[in-house]
Amino acid sequence: MRRTETARPRYGPPLRGNLAIHRRRRSAAEMERHREDHRETGIQSFRGSGRMLYFLRRRRRQGDGRNADFHASGRKTAPRCTERQAVSEYRGTQAGAFPRTSAGHRSQMRKRFAIIALLLGLASAYTALTPGEREARPSISWTAGLSQDRVEQVAAFHEWMKKTGRVDENGEPLFTVKLETADNQSTLIQAVSGMAGDLIDHVPVKRFAPMGVLEDITEFARENGLDPGSNYGAAGDLLMYGGRQYAYACNLAAPALLCNADLFRKYGMEPPPEEWTPEEFESIGLEFIRRANEGRPRQEVFFAGAMPQVILPLARSMGGDVFNETLTAPALASEPFLRALALYHRWVAELHLIPTAAELASENNQGASVNGEATPQLAAGRYAMIASGRYVNMDLRRFRSGPVALSFSQFPEYGFKNLVFLSRNTAVYKGSKHKEYAKIFLLFLASREYNDIIIRDSDGLPPNPKWAENNPDYRTPPGREYEGNLHANELKWARTIALPESLSPYYPLADNKIRYAYERVAGGLSTPEEALALADRVIAHAIRETVAGTASLREQYERDCALQKKIDEYRQSGRKLPAEWIRNTFLRKYYRDNGMLAGETKEAPAQPESEIPPRGAFSGKRATSSVRP
Repeated sequence: MRRTETARPRYGPPLRGNLAIHRRRRSAAEMERHREDHRETGIQSFRGSGRMLYFLRRRRRQGDGRNADFHASGRKTAPRCTERQAVSEYRGTQAGAFPRTSAGHRSQMRKRFAIIALLLGLASAYTALTPGEREARPSISWTAGLSQDRVEQVAAFHEWMKKTGRVDENGEPLFTVKLETADNQSTLIQAVSGMAGDLIDHVPVKRFAPMGVLEDITEFARENGLDPGSNYGAAGDLLMYGGRQYAYACNLAAPALLCNADLFRKYGMEPPPEEWTPEEFESIGLEFIRRANEGRPRQEVFFAGAMPQVILPLARSMGGDVFNETLTAPALASEPFLRALALYHRWVAELHLIPTAAELASENNQGASVNGEATPQLAAGRYAMIASGRYVNMDLRRFRSGPVALSFSQFPEYGFKNLVFLSRNTAVYKGSKHKEYAKIFLLFLASREYNDIIIRDSDGLPPNPKWAENNPDYRTPPGREYEGNLHANELKWARTIALPESLSPYYPLADNKIRYAYERVAGGLSTPEEALALADRVIAHAIRETVAGTASLREQYERDCALQKKIDEYRQSGRKLPAEWIRNTFLRKYYRDNGMLAGETKEAPAQPESEIPPRGAFSGKRATSSVRP
């Protein structure tokens, strides 16, 4: 008996015997014919072609042209069009066999396309007109983002121009300001390609100025009282590069610890003092969380929200900084940073004064905030304090939970009290066609009208401090007495102890890697020593790569490295350093306040016994990095 062959058709169960062989061959032949049809008609997939499928369905509904006589023949349904007939007729439509693709129809379509092209050309010509041709007054752009605050500030600027007589013959402002939105990366790309706005907002001067995209305003600023010496002296490092000024601040901040005074009093305690040591921070914090969580099944209230930014000022209070004196090498792998990182990790992991990363992830974020989830948690009474500044009121004042009594304290530190100074800057684009108009806008930023807006909205510190000094509306806003000493203390500390973060011209990334080191310690990946050494190596490697790839930096870098060797020799021999050798702004002030500069008569202030670090390895001298590029 002959063996029965089995074949599986495209659909259905397998077929057997000669019928299976015949069906299989027949299916292959049909498939070949279908592929040939598809190649001829240009259809990639016969049943997947939208136009072909529509044509086939329509023809099947209409029949094959014999619908007129199907009733006479007694048939109950009209003859249906086959797929091959549909393909044949589809070829006819492609070849122009049907009236809708006739020569006349194609001529009409050409006319329509010509009219559309003409209209598009006219629209393009209109769009290409310069602003001066389209408008009666010139206009400059300010890349400050689109928000209600910025819109109000632009409107106030236009009114300020009228008030100061900067108007045309019709009494209207000489020019207008238009807001544009852009982030730092896109702004930088636009600047180097010649397409940036006239006024660049949120500009990091140390990054943009070396590229030659910012206008030098040194003389203009000095003549009009916009120089750092006339405002916040410490802000000079945020506005200047190479001894020249390139920007002016829109607002500033000196963040510290913002305390919920009501919460402290609720548990029978007074708010923290304005200055305190890490030991005092621990003792007050332990007592607070004991009282606040008494009777609870688990800890729900914390002494402070997450604040890894305290590590830098804490290390600075012991004489440490991210870079060395000439900014040529990192100095993270040093005793001050080791002490500061270990202390903060102890507050989180051991004493539980601050929530861990897992507890932070489980928190219910009650909405967008300038401090993330920290501000809602402060208002709700889960955190006793957070790291912030007076800008926090932009959130607190809109919360429905009601006012919160506030107090403002410095970070827990040792002998050298300091805060990190921040600013939001606006600069004039060097490629601007309206530089003189843009400089007028900088004058507005220093005016009373603009500073009053910043003071009223609590949008950080005003750029011109003279409008805040001795101003009762700033120190104690009417109806907001519960905001306590926040406003007065931040302004006072911004003008006395706040210093910008050190930035090296050889390290353009501007990431100090402190948070990176802490996260490795918190995640159990490294010890504090290992994490800081790794962060130090990362920065050192980036410096080497930057210098090797930037020819304009190599000569200056070699000179600075040679100068650093002299500085190291002087310090090892106990000799005082010339002030002009110190490129690091923080270390220059630290050395001056501690009597470590040549020609300086001021001696180091005596430190109370309680302010000396408990581990005696640190003597107050400058720590150096163990890793060099």
